[in-house]
This record gives sequence, C-alpha cells and structure tokens, in this order.
Amino acid sequence: MIFRPLQCARVLGLLMLFVAFRATDSAAADAVKPEFSGFATLGAVTTDRDDMWFARYGVNYPGSSDPDFSPDSLLGLQASLRLLADNDVTLQALVMEDGRNSYDPRVTLAFFRQTLAPGLSVRVGRVRAPFFMLSDSLYVNYANPWVRPPVEVYGLNPFNDLDGIDFIYHARIGELDAEIHPYYGRSSIPFPQGKARLEASRGINLVLTQGNFSLHFGHTRAQLKIEYRDPQHVALAADLIAAGLGSVRSELSGGDGRASFDSAGLQWDDGRWQIIGEYVRRRTDRYVTSSSAWYVSVGRRFGAFTPYVSLARQTLDEPVARAVIPPSSAALEADWKAYLTSRNNAQGSITTGGRWDISPTAALKAEFTHARLDRNAWGSYFPRGNAQTTPIGGNTANTLSLSLDVTF
Repeated sequence: MIFRPLQCARVLGLLMLFVAFRATDSAAADAVKPEFSGFATLGAVTTDRDDMWFARYGVNYPGSSDPDFSPDSLLGLQASLRLLADNDVTLQALVMEDGRNSYDPRVTLAFFRQTLAPGLSVRVGRVRAPFFMLSDSLYVNYANPWVRPPVEVYGLNPFNDLDGIDFIYHARIGELDAEIHPYYGRSSIPFPQGKARLEASRGINLVLTQGNFSLHFGHTRAQLKIEYRDPQHVALAADLIAAGLGSVRSELSGGDGRASFDSAGLQWDDGRWQIIGEYVRRRTDRYVTSSSAWYVSVGRRFGAFTPYVSLARQTLDEPVARAVIPPSSAALEADWKAYLTSRNNAQGSITTGGRWDISPTAALKAEFTHARLDRNAWGSYFPRGNAQTTPIGGNTANTLSLSLDVTF
C-alpha cells in the first residue's frame, strides 16, 4: 500500500486522534510524551567564475545571486509521538528551496512505526529514501563533517523521500552488528519546467558495524518517469521528429524508463581520525545518463576544530541516448551535442575545509573546492546567461562555501 503526502497526513491525523482519546486513561496519558526537535542550516556559496553558477541538480533551483544562499540553507522541524510501548509516529516538515524556486514547506517524513519482534520493525508512510550511506543525515547537516555531502556522488540520485513501506532488522553476527533494510515505494522531485518520478522502487540495504568501523551496501531498482518541458528539450524534440528521429526523442522524456542504483561505503572514526568513502553507480535505459561516482574524505580532530580534505569524481558511462544525425543537419548536430552536455554532470574535485564545533548543538564550516568539469559536461554548475550559447564544459571553477549548522 503506497501513501501519497495527503494520505500520510490523514493517517497520522487519525493516529493522533486515537491518542487523544486514549489519553483520557491516566496510564495511557503517562505513556504519551511527544518529542520535538529541529535543525537548520544557513549556508552561502560563491564561485570565482562569471559565466557559471553553482547548482545542486534535483535539489534546488540554480541560483542567480552571488553569494547564493539557496543551495544549503534550510529549516526543519520534527515531532515524534509514542502511541503504545511498541509503536510510534513521526512527522517532519522542511522549508528549503526546491527545484522550482519555491520555498513552500513540505513534509519530508510522515510514518507510523510498529515493532514486530525484538530487533524487527516496520514503517509505513513517508520515510527517508535510503539510497546512500548517509541518507539519514542528508537534511540534518550538523551530523555531516562537510558543508554538504560531495555533489559528485549525492547528485547521482536526488530522490530523498520514499512513500511506501520498509522493514528494519537488527541482528548480531559474530562480532558484527548488522542492519538489514528492505524497502518498497515511490518518490518524486520537481525541477525547472519538469518533474521526475520513481515508481515501484524496491531495494535492500545492509550495514555492518564493528567498533569504530562500518560498511554499507545498497541496491535498488525502479521504474523511471521524467517529464521535461524546458525550451531546450522542447525545441530539440521537435527537430528530432522533423528529421525522422522520433525514436530518439522517446528516449529523452517519458514514462517507460528503468533504473538501478548501487552504493557501497565505509566509515572509520576513532574520535581523532575520521575516514569516509563511498562509491555509487546509476544505470538507466533512457532519460538520464548512466554514471558512476566516488569520494574519499579524511578529517582529523583537534579539540573542537576538524580540518578535512576530500577527493571526488563522477564519470559518464553512457549518455542519455545515442543518435546518428544526418550530415545535412549541422544545426541539429550542434543542438544534440549541447543537449547531451547539459545532461552530463561529470567532473572531478578536491575540497579542503574545516569544521568548528562552537557548542554541542552548533557548528561553523568553511570549505574551498577546486573542480574541473569534463569536456562535454556541466558538472555541478549552470551557465549564467543563455545556456545554449555559454559553453562551460572543460572549465575549472573554484567554489567557496560557508555554513552554520544547528540542532535544537
């Protein structure tokens, strides 16, 4: 059973109404103890280029100010309520710029959790999409060492929420603590003049932990639907049909795509040194590229200050589609190459930064990133001005990011 946002709100409303009635009993009233928490980030980013903006594709709208406060700034509130000894409900709302330049609050968590047996629980509703090792802390940036997780890796799958059902099982295997996490659901994200959806997303994660060390493995498959309505796509689609390449046009946008996503990561933290690394691979048969990415980050704590350095790389494995353009269509050939470039986020980067924990609930962060975009790619940037006539592929960019992260 898959829940849409309105359905999630109705289910949680009914559950809380049930709690209100139960609260008339003194024993139940003692058990009802709502817990409230929140988190926020105030971030700013600027680049040394006057021909491109920094962008987090699939997360928010490419900025038009310098410095840009939209990629990282957010405010989140969360409430959890235990109903009985073995179940509870959680609701989380977030204010952050989305892919359509909107700051409308949206529900990012809304689930009912039931303990089924010792170590085994089920959640129904809207849960975090567990595609990455650090998916649970994507919005609570205080929990992460950097200003933001490496965009080369975390930009490959921008779906953060999943409407559906998951199971979480904890077990002890020898000296290892194991978590097995199967899930099923659907997800959607808006972007400028379009929308992307995952349907029938089913996957499983495995996390193994021993002392300071942990390993993560994940795999998911889903149906992929993407609707592009931006001028570049509309014009190219019309030209392809006119040139007798309608079959190619159907590979650029529609509702018949298939995708898979694999991830593997490790963390080691002994209180002084922190090492984090992750590798991911996205495979699709249309609409978006098939790409791979990785990062390695090393940090060293000196009291409240933690400097770190990160290396990251995203590579193109297969373009969105392939087409044989007639030799007589030079203009179409140029438009086709420009389109493929705009859908390619391949780049490499090195980041140096530092985190200062100014209190147990607040941290200041600053980082400098030097990125090189692949020759036929936009990387994690967006051209200023006319995207059709402003080539940025193959360029380098230096980006300075600052953030204040708090929890409360």
